[in-house]
Amino acid sequence: MPELEPEMRDLHLRLVAAPATATIVAGTETEVLSFRAEVLDGDPASVTSSGSYLGPTLHLRTGQRVRVDFDNEIDQDCIVHWHGLVLPQGQDGQPPEAVGPGERYEYDFTVPNEPGTYWYHSHTDMLTGEQVYRGLAGLLIVHGDEPGLPSRDNDFALVLQDRTIDADGTLRYAASMHDLMAGFVGSTLVTNGVAELALRVRREPYRIRLLNGANSRLQRLTWSTGEPLHAVATDGELLPETVDVPGLVLAPAQRTDLWMDFSGHEPGDRIELRAADLFVEAPGMGPGRGPGRGGGTPMLDPVEGVAVTFVVDDSPAEPGEVPARPGGSVAVHAADAVNADAPKQFVLSTFRASHWINDTQWAGREVTETETVAFGTTEVWEFVSRSPLTHPMHLHGQAFRVVERTWEDDGAAAAWEQIADGVVESGLRDTVVVWPGQRVRIVVPFDAHRGYFLYHCHILEHEDHGMMRSFLIE
Repeated sequence: MPELEPEMRDLHLRLVAAPATATIVAGTETEVLSFRAEVLDGDPASVTSSGSYLGPTLHLRTGQRVRVDFDNEIDQDCIVHWHGLVLPQGQDGQPPEAVGPGERYEYDFTVPNEPGTYWYHSHTDMLTGEQVYRGLAGLLIVHGDEPGLPSRDNDFALVLQDRTIDADGTLRYAASMHDLMAGFVGSTLVTNGVAELALRVRREPYRIRLLNGANSRLQRLTWSTGEPLHAVATDGELLPETVDVPGLVLAPAQRTDLWMDFSGHEPGDRIELRAADLFVEAPGMGPGRGPGRGGGTPMLDPVEGVAVTFVVDDSPAEPGEVPARPGGSVAVHAADAVNADAPKQFVLSTFRASHWINDTQWAGREVTETETVAFGTTEVWEFVSRSPLTHPMHLHGQAFRVVERTWEDDGAAAAWEQIADGVVESGLRDTVVVWPGQRVRIVVPFDAHRGYFLYHCHILEHEDHGMMRSFLIE
């Protein structure tokens, strides 16, 4: 993390989406799309290079005024969504605001969020999956006072993705209809835009910010040493209490910050953060990987790889203590909802070669009565999955609390039980995993801005093929 100026200034950036080349696998050059950014006015440390095809990391501050001139230099429409920031409709970056090649969109907002880990990415109708896959995404860190957590040189941010790259460096995307229907999973794990990433660490505690920036790969992360993972934040929000899990489940778009102490390891040790692909497909999907990989009750068959290797330096051991209470709070309660006894239902389904919510699909700024809420109220929403696939559901402009999981159809329950102990939901989230057959209730406060916002599956191929709708706060 950079050293920002002691006094906060307004920030004015130019952000450009353009074609580029990058080295993802050593020895080959790959054509990609990429963001580049420059500071027009403000703290020069607000933009740091990713060192790869990923966009630069943007460093903002709580309460800071930020202006961004976004210039589209690719040959498709494009718009930028600030994922996790609670912004007005016109600043959120939604498909209706997309600008054409050679055009500009101007953002002007004040950062409302508490310090945490966020990101930004393309959000263009029918093109989000391909544009993000080709590189139009980057980290966004909101800085502020977070006592008790490692900082600066002991604060890493890692973007976990996957790519399929031919021997000549060509980047391959969605070779079949099933890739688009089930979600595209690349053959090579990449972290911060490169394969086989290795990072040197001192024998001290670190904060490790993780973003699952993959299009559709649901992951279970474990340490090669067998140590538990200590989660201190989820989706940009500090947790009320640190949560220890044997393997962390991270769906596309979700973020989790870990506390990891390398002081107990010897110089030269190589500590791997391993990532297992969690694909489950309940009976009924048809061709492709097949119902449950063999029919009958779907079970997980994780394919494990290494996301990043930490190489322990020859330095003095300076152990730390895991913070029991990172400092977050959860003041969102189902009992405060105006519909506490009658949750709104959003049924997720897959049929006719596409994905649906309440038998409807993306229709711009058209909303139903169910999708209309009163400003200043809190509601309980229930996602009901009648789809054979997993759907990580994301709400724009609203952090929410997960309050209950039950089963409508428990055919995939055994597969869920294999990973349930790694799902961290004790704090606030902006993206929630909905497993096949589950009913997932969330409680959402609609008290930030009036206007149209989006809710959608963050498996980007599902979003591009119908599983996205608007809701209206009036």
